[in-house]
Amino acid sequence: MKIQDVKKIALFGAGTMGPGLAQVFVLAGFNVSMYSRKAETLDKALAVIKTNLNTLVEKGVLARTAVNETLARITPTQSIEEAATNADFVIESIVEKLEEKKKLYEALDQICSNQTVFTSNTSYLNIFEVMPSRRLAKTAIAHWFAPPHVIPLVEVVKGPETSQETVDFTVELLKSVNKVPIVMERFVPGFCINRLLRIIGREVFFQLDNGYITADQLDLAVKASIIPRAMVLGFVQRYDFTGLDLSARNLQNAGFIEPPIDNAPSSLVERVARGELGVKSGKGFYDYSDRKLEEVLKERDQKLMEVFENVQDLIYKRI
Repeated sequence: MKIQDVKKIALFGAGTMGPGLAQVFVLAGFNVSMYSRKAETLDKALAVIKTNLNTLVEKGVLARTAVNETLARITPTQSIEEAATNADFVIESIVEKLEEKKKLYEALDQICSNQTVFTSNTSYLNIFEVMPSRRLAKTAIAHWFAPPHVIPLVEVVKGPETSQETVDFTVELLKSVNKVPIVMERFVPGFCINRLLRIIGREVFFQLDNGYITADQLDLAVKASIIPRAMVLGFVQRYDFTGLDLSARNLQNAGFIEPPIDNAPSSLVERVARGELGVKSGKGFYDYSDRKLEEVLKERDQKLMEVFENVQDLIYKRI
């Protein structure tokens, strides 16, 4: 199948990631059937997409007259059959429970054509274990990052039986909607970025829990150093500029305190116990209670779009 053959994309899951996923494809001219079990979830998703599109209008990226035309390419539905019928490309983004994904895949197996490509937006789960065997050659994980309508990266993960044709098609489709796909040659829980974030998080909570630094000073430190530097050097190439010999010696420094394996850091679990869950509750490490959630998310998206607009050459010239 070629990109021009894709007439319908079926998106399952209209919650946190769903609106952004749908938005990416309809802005690129594709028709998307968006499924959720609940009508209110679909209504909220459409409202979020409309707000996002209006933000693009304000930035001069999208004509105001194109908003309704873009929204018209989304078909919300509470019917799995309606969403899946004649779908060329499936995006599964439902709850992170393997048994729920298995039920959905089995239902889709009875509806979709033999040519349909299946992808999952799972963050950690091995969906290849529960996908019907006859679908495995045309199945890949395509893990997006929030907010998916702004962050370019999508991790494409091969399963043991995923065909190269499926990988190539998925990569090209993602590139056609202005995303930056990277390919994981083998499945590992968490894939590339979430594994890095888990290790970084261990050090973050070690420093916070032990009073070495405050949250705002830690954030300022990374914003003024490793994050912008990584736009040029990434994580691996940086070792070449440091010197591999120096890096090897640094690993032998006996005076370096390694963070313990602590999956219940106090600076995190105590906030959760107090109901301080971050942006969605109005407070986390920072306080957002003076603004509506929509305002907080809009500000985040606008700032992220500005950042990625300024570093496009560093990203897209590499793919």
